Amino acid sequence: MRNPNGTTPSALVKADILRGYELSEILQLKFIPQDQCHRGTIRNWVRTDARQLRDYINSQEVKKLMEDGGLKLRAHLVIIVGSRHILLWDMKEDGDLTNEPRLVGMTST
Repeated sequence: MRNPNGTTPSALVKADILRGYELSEILQLKFIPQDQCHRGTIRNWVRTDARQLRDYINSQEVKKLMEDGGLKLRAHLVIIVGSRHILLWDMKEDGDLTNEPRLVGMTST
């Protein structure tokens, strides 16, 4: 994000801009090029990297715990974006994400 004069806005200015973002805009935010762990947009990253949580849900260990204890699994992927927005993606029992996350716990100020 750059100002029209080419300078980078302060963290407070960025936070103020982010505060007004809707869910669709948040999902399209891109990671900075210097980020070594994440690439592309938030939506693409979740769709690609949610496999770690899916693999855990589908693991023999978790399935055995559920079966032995008569438990039902509820899994959620939570992403906090800039301390202003919380994305909550529900996971189905098979480990697939629901189509869209919910935007929850938005702070005011």
